[in-house]
Amino acid sequence: MRGLSIPHVLNMNCCGSDLQKIVVMAMFLMGCAMGASSQSALNDTISLESVSIYSTRPVAGTLSGYKVHRIDSLALMEKAGVSLSELLTENSPIFVKTYGRGATATVSFRGTSSSHTRVLWNGIRINSPMSGEVDFSLIPLYFADDVNILYGQASMAYGSGGLGGLVSIDSNPDWSKRYGLKLYQSVGDFQTYSTAIHGGYGTNTLRGQTRFFRETSQNNFTYRNTAKIGKPTEVQKNADYTKHGIMQELYFRPRANSMISAKLWFTQTDRGIPKLMSGFSHDEVNRQENQNFNAVVAWQSYRENGNWKLSSGLSLLSLSYQLQKLSAEGNRLPVLDSHSDAWSWYNTLGYDREVLNWLTLGFQADANLHWVESNEEVLSTAIACKQNQLGIRTFIHAKPMERLSLSLLAGEEAYDNRTTPIMASLSAQYLFLPQKNLMAKAGLARNFHYPTLNDLYWQPGGNPNLKPEEGITGEAGISYTAIPFGSRVNIEVSAFSSEINHWIMWLPHLKGYWEPVNIEKVKARGLEGNISLSLSPGRFKLRFLGNYSYTRSTVEDAGGVLRAEAKGRQLPFIPIHSAGVSTNIQLRNYRLAYSFTHFSERFTTTSNNPNSIRPLYPYYMNNISLGYDLRVRSSLLGFQLRVDNLFDESYQTILWRPMPGRNFSLLVRLEI
Repeated sequence: MRGLSIPHVLNMNCCGSDLQKIVVMAMFLMGCAMGASSQSALNDTISLESVSIYSTRPVAGTLSGYKVHRIDSLALMEKAGVSLSELLTENSPIFVKTYGRGATATVSFRGTSSSHTRVLWNGIRINSPMSGEVDFSLIPLYFADDVNILYGQASMAYGSGGLGGLVSIDSNPDWSKRYGLKLYQSVGDFQTYSTAIHGGYGTNTLRGQTRFFRETSQNNFTYRNTAKIGKPTEVQKNADYTKHGIMQELYFRPRANSMISAKLWFTQTDRGIPKLMSGFSHDEVNRQENQNFNAVVAWQSYRENGNWKLSSGLSLLSLSYQLQKLSAEGNRLPVLDSHSDAWSWYNTLGYDREVLNWLTLGFQADANLHWVESNEEVLSTAIACKQNQLGIRTFIHAKPMERLSLSLLAGEEAYDNRTTPIMASLSAQYLFLPQKNLMAKAGLARNFHYPTLNDLYWQPGGNPNLKPEEGITGEAGISYTAIPFGSRVNIEVSAFSSEINHWIMWLPHLKGYWEPVNIEKVKARGLEGNISLSLSPGRFKLRFLGNYSYTRSTVEDAGGVLRAEAKGRQLPFIPIHSAGVSTNIQLRNYRLAYSFTHFSERFTTTSNNPNSIRPLYPYYMNNISLGYDLRVRSSLLGFQLRVDNLFDESYQTILWRPMPGRNFSLLVRLEI
């Protein structure tokens, strides 16, 4: 546990309506600039060959030997209308820990915690500087064009902290169309309604994109309450939510090999927090409100004398949490009223150059600033702090032989006046059979994760004496790709092992609050397997994905802060086995998609003792959807019927937080 429910919050309530005014004004000015510039460009247009630039940083596509999984565009289209957390659950072996439908969802993989997963949006980090986490339920797929998963040491190309890995989300321009419009409307069980609009406009040199979404749900599903005697069927209450957001993008290509972009993204969410299945109190009302604003301006240039990337981004995170009790007269009495605000300013400069036809050198420098403020009105407590971060990384990519590639990365970071251990990564890949594309990969890395601001300063419980988490990671794997008879088959098997010293864990204190402590040594190791198959004979298309992960993450040395029985036990909420299958079939205008995911038993205590608090039982999830696309000239009208939890399984990913049974939704899509 990283902290109480309240320290998870990062709130911009101090901005409140001011933040919304800033967002509206910024987007209005971008729209005016777009309109004026587009008119000028239309009057005097120079036709350029269409060139798409997708790289978010020069380092990303340069280093070899890393495991990177890109979610394909077909999966993104099939999952339109859901959040990123649901996409990752069905298309990867990483574990998504969700507090309920529409509630907070965090991601962890390779046996690490959710704060060990770095998340980038168009190149800037959007992890909360207080909790170190990201709520994936607040990221709609309407706003994502490209999603990549970087496992283990691959995350180090973007800085420290990703002991488990990194998830990268990007939005990209479509230069192939001058104008385009996409409309989405969905309706589902539990009075769930969703609307989204995606419009693109511009010329060969200047392009803008505007996206909007809104989703509401009463979220009042029925469930079997396994926490009560007799397992009665109950209706979830106070779980309603409303989400809406807008994204504005502007792209300018002065030349075919360079691009300037500006992107703004604002999301606001208001949701109720239902009582636990084990709770018997009916006189409490919990509400939570999020406001997230992200903006980034970037310049990219790809030339013979090197590739440059300069970006500056702003992230404003806000969360308000209220707990109220109903009096005998029916009045709401405040018990907790928490507001937290976080401002982050990110600046990055990157450069790489091919100095020889077999040797590439590069560097990346970061300068970041975090400012946070949190206060609790009822208890009259408050904290305020800021943090400066500086970082520099250099890398070498060499190809001394036709089949052999080597990469070396080294860097160091400073937090305020405290420097961190040197981070370094060495990786290699060797192509055994060029015709069969049989490749072996291996890597060794030293990474670290600095304590979050919650870990250091939360009151009560923050521990300013915490040590940074240090991890030594080794991984090796083999991949095989073949293209028989017009199809494409890819198989990859990997093994990994990480030894993490000073692991930070929140534990209950004798005084009644939670406190973060350093666990001396934790070891995470395991195996991963992935297989993909795609073929498209004629008007028939098939895509099959399968994955499996075996993960053991155990306490090897508790350092005296845990009981002796915790040694060698699986860490809480980390499944040992996870597996998934995803299949998409398209025949003419019809589409059929099926997904299966499985997670094994997850313990809820460090001792793994089922007699103290019961573990979370394994579950098997099946989802299916059927779609039909009708094309009329250049327009498309699509329908998709989706059934989630096909076999009506009762399950939880967090103890005493129910998930819905079988439910239906219908999505209508119009593209012009």
